[in-house]
Amino acid sequence: MDDSRPDPGDVLAAIGNERLVSMLYELQQAFREGEYALSYAELKRRVGLRDSGNFNYHLQRLVGQYVRKTPEGYELTYAGRKVASALTAGIFTEKADGTTLSASGTCYNCGNEALSAQYEHERIRITCDDCSEEILHNPFPPAPTTRRDDLLSAFDAWTRRWNALASAGTCPECGSHMDGELTDTDPNLSIGDVPYRLRVTCRECWAMANLPLGCLVRDHPRVVGFHDAHGVDIDARPLWDVDWALHRNYLSVIEDDPLSLRLRIPFDGEELQLTFDDEGTVVSTETERR
Repeated sequence: MDDSRPDPGDVLAAIGNERLVSMLYELQQAFREGEYALSYAELKRRVGLRDSGNFNYHLQRLVGQYVRKTPEGYELTYAGRKVASALTAGIFTEKADGTTLSASGTCYNCGNEALSAQYEHERIRITCDDCSEEILHNPFPPAPTTRRDDLLSAFDAWTRRWNALASAGTCPECGSHMDGELTDTDPNLSIGDVPYRLRVTCRECWAMANLPLGCLVRDHPRVVGFHDAHGVDIDARPLWDVDWALHRNYLSVIEDDPLSLRLRIPFDGEELQLTFDDEGTVVSTETERR
């Protein structure tokens, strides 16, 4: 199996060189339009370089890691598509720090409807303006922050899918394996106010998170079905407005050795209870009348 990886120095060179960026962009646009490869002459025309020697020199810097030569012409490799997508998303080129929006929902800490969302340091943070509690945060690309009218809906969907992939052991950033372990520590990059979190870390890239167990079962079939039985569309509620997913009042320790935890989800005189083992896996569910 080929274990070769893109050289980070080459990535940075591509980002900093206008001609290389232009080539990646034109190949990406061609792919989006159904042209999976561009001929040498067509790519040269689209990039706008008349000097064949200069064009070929820059193209060859990309061939191998980021661009593949085929009988039909030149096309992006997976690594090339990732770099092109990052450029399009503004990860390397845009700054959106300071973007602030009002967020729907109530604070699990004080119960007030005073939530706001702010974008800084490539993260969206949901906080309460009344008690200063940070409810939830997650990395998010810069470009959508300034271009989407439904930014918080997109962020909610992004966060839920990120959590689902991470808890399933697949890195949402690079696709590599993620390891998970329950922890009772409260690191800086944590969300919610809970006694235990699942700490997930990628074996290959930078991705890591400390996730409340409630966030990981937000889309569990029993959880969705329980809400549906009570006439509630759980998909209509953003993750930061789900108290049982983020607050310690709903998570308790059943046993210490081996560790066993229970999450309670109360609603209209009934309570769905999910039991987790020491790896953060749901091992049983039951519904009780309160």
